[in-house]
Amino acid sequence: MTELNFEEDVAIDLDDLHEEWRSHSQIRYRYASEVAHLDKVIKQLGKLIDVKKSQLKKEESRITIAIKTLNPKATVQQIDAELIISTDAGLKNAQTALSDAEDEKVNIEYNLNMAKNALKAFDDRKTALENEVILWTRNYFATPREERMVDGGKRILMMQDRQNDETAQGQRKELNKKRVRKGDV
Repeated sequence: MTELNFEEDVAIDLDDLHEEWRSHSQIRYRYASEVAHLDKVIKQLGKLIDVKKSQLKKEESRITIAIKTLNPKATVQQIDAELIISTDAGLKNAQTALSDAEDEKVNIEYNLNMAKNALKAFDDRKTALENEVILWTRNYFATPREERMVDGGKRILMMQDRQNDETAQGQRKELNKKRVRKGDV
């Protein structure tokens, strides 16, 4: 499959909404195709894992028969212990192949879940595009007709508080300078 760039694909260019709408369905289709492809791979891996399990059971049965022919009175626990410590190449290869297939399935399942989440994000992107168009048609992004000075509300309040504090302190100092002490007169 083609390389998908989720961060770039999900971003919305507000200055080019018509192009975003035009390309949205194509981008979503690519992600939906990826989800379908990964789902198919998961099903195929499930079949492969079943084959690997049967090969492992075959190797275990072969070794069990060999143990029984050497020691007909071997118990189940003894056979299990022999299977665990066995250095038989066929058994080890079957175990490794099964483990690798299961690990690959886990990785593909992760990729499938990420692709499904990306697909859900594109459904959210469609809603966001719809809302952006509604805002645009209602002139939400329009500029003011007359020039205005707009400062943040908190910044204005902080400046006014600072001026009031400075004014009060200045007035106190002036009053204290003019005040005559009783002992000075």
